[in-house]
Amino acid sequence: MQNTIHRVDITERAQDLLRRVIEDNGPVLFRQAGDCCGDDSAPMCLPTRQFPIEKSDILLGRLSWHTEFWISPEQFECWKDTHLTIDVTRGPASEQSLEASHGLRFVLRARQLTAAENAALAAAPPPRTGADRTL
Repeated sequence: MQNTIHRVDITERAQDLLRRVIEDNGPVLFRQAGDCCGDDSAPMCLPTRQFPIEKSDILLGRLSWHTEFWISPEQFECWKDTHLTIDVTRGPASEQSLEASHGLRFVLRARQLTAAENAALAAAPPPRTGADRTL
């Protein structure tokens, strides 16, 4: 049986915060946009039904509780050889990001994918896009 390679994961601490955010707000998604950044980039945590996903947006991965992580095509070009881990740190989040009321913020930790991970992803079907999304 072949292991599935994921481009995005979540730490246990971030998963605990995500659960609390979902309990407070219902289903959510993560959206990373803007310039290519390294560690400590902050993805936005937003209500699923209130945030429009563009047809060209790319689904980077699925997390606990049906939570999706979306990025722009430009971001995908920057991050395509990178594994991202959602983590948590103390400090203010963007006002629009749902974890802001908890005094914490989600951040991204990045590492380069290994050659084996890149090869497995290259052999897999392409990532889904917003054009494939149904609610």
